[in-house]
Amino acid sequence: MQRSSFVALLLCLLALSVQAAIPLCDYQSPLTNLSNLTLNFSYQFHNDPYGLEANDVSQGQFGVDYVRLYDSPEYGFDVALQNDMMISAEDLSTYTITADTNYKRYFVAEQDIFAFAGASIRSSSSFLKLGLSFSLGVGSGRFTDVTPLAKATRIVDFLVERGSLSDPLHPEDLKRLALEIGSEASYDSLAELLEVVQEVIEDSRMVARIGGLDALDISEITRFIQEEGFARYCGWDLKVGLGYELLDPSGGVNDLLISGAFNYALATTPKAQFLIEGSVSGATDFLTTHRMDFTGSYDYLISNLLSLNAAYDFARETWGGEPTDKHRISLEFVLTPVETAKVVAGVFLEHRPYFLEWSTDVTLSIQMDLL
Repeated sequence: MQRSSFVALLLCLLALSVQAAIPLCDYQSPLTNLSNLTLNFSYQFHNDPYGLEANDVSQGQFGVDYVRLYDSPEYGFDVALQNDMMISAEDLSTYTITADTNYKRYFVAEQDIFAFAGASIRSSSSFLKLGLSFSLGVGSGRFTDVTPLAKATRIVDFLVERGSLSDPLHPEDLKRLALEIGSEASYDSLAELLEVVQEVIEDSRMVARIGGLDALDISEITRFIQEEGFARYCGWDLKVGLGYELLDPSGGVNDLLISGAFNYALATTPKAQFLIEGSVSGATDFLTTHRMDFTGSYDYLISNLLSLNAAYDFARETWGGEPTDKHRISLEFVLTPVETAKVVAGVFLEHRPYFLEWSTDVTLSIQMDLL
């Protein structure tokens, strides 16, 4: 019931974003260079006041998720690292670490077909030893950074809402604005970029105020351009290949591996980002020995101060024909009242092997940047 309600909410949010679709994915960036690092930690301690040690609780959970995506006309690479650790003074402590990296070389620049070489590392408290494998294969697809167009669209929406623009910019003017924002690194200073951005907007003849943009308009444009942690991208890729297991985590013989992966990203509006990641690998006797991973996430910017993050993770490891599944659902609301502080309220549902029911954790945390 909990999981179905969560999925229904996620689908409704996605539908709302699609209805207000802006063709962000039509924007083509010559270079995509995106990275994201997420850390989460929770700890609970309870000392039973009646002296019953069996009722004492001392446990915590620590997680790290890192993703790096780079794509140029000739080559690209991606890195993904995930660490989940459950520490308990009364029960069994567990951990799972996965790391994947791929380098791909396009056969023809600006085209989508590529060859790739990849490496994968697996470590877990349930493994006998570290798992290490390498793979080679081919694939198709690309990703593109549409953040400049997303920022340009947010700037125009703000100016229209404030009355500084009588109507949204013409698509060609909006594209020109996005190209200038995407070329920020080529300017000697932010002031030079702002001057060009102001020129593009005022040359559109949509400015409703006599005298052009005012100081508040320029201030908000600066904030949108410099906003950290805001990224939108689109695209997909599909990879298939063969690999070899240098270290078998189950302690068995090294096997020839069959692997495949699919990734998909969609930015329906500047406020929404939808991601799907899936991979599968296994020995030639695939039905008895394989691993499957799937992640779906949705981020929605409700306002400048509030955002919603929802995710579903599924992992299956099969050894000797016996599968073990792990499900994790998370829903977080992130409030940023000031630039250096965040308030995070989250609900986490998880089901692991041998759990009799879903575990539920509700967290409320305050984060502050002091330096």
